Amino acid sequence: MAKRSPSPPRATPKAPVDLDSNEIDFGDVTLGITAMIGIPVVTLVLLSLIGMPFGGAPGDNPEQAEQWRQVKLYRPPMTTEEAQLILAKVQFWVDDRAKDYIRRSRLTEDSHEKNFWQEVAKGVLSPAENELSAIIDAAAKQKKIPEAIRDATLQWISKVDKLRTELDQEDPFRQIR
Repeated sequence: MAKRSPSPPRATPKAPVDLDSNEIDFGDVTLGITAMIGIPVVTLVLLSLIGMPFGGAPGDNPEQAEQWRQVKLYRPPMTTEEAQLILAKVQFWVDDRAKDYIRRSRLTEDSHEKNFWQEVAKGVLSPAENELSAIIDAAAKQKKIPEAIRDATLQWISKVDKLRTELDQEDPFRQIR
């Protein structure tokens, strides 16, 4: 008989993968646990090496904490340009937004809707008044702010007060409050 040549080696068949299997793949679990523990630890070690603090200790320096609080409260002196920008913003708030809301409240007869638009207008006037008082405070502290800006600020404050008084007089629930 003739000799046959040996057949080429065949690949060993792999076990079939069952996608619906509930068995846990421990390779993935090991990798997940390692990543879950390893990444934060490595991050903390690297941060401590470069000197960045993480966490807090009861022995923190109280002087440093006080300095940080003071830095957060520090506001640089107001410049003339900043005051002019605030005045332009207040002009938009009062002349455009607040007057539009007041107009809407005057156009309606429903007391609840009227009250809604008046409250929205007051919500616009309050920040405007706060910004204007910041200009007045800055002008009192420093003499660099020109008289024209101070006068314009006072005019806007009187205009805001006048609008607020009008809103209070037109309040549909004034008798109840």
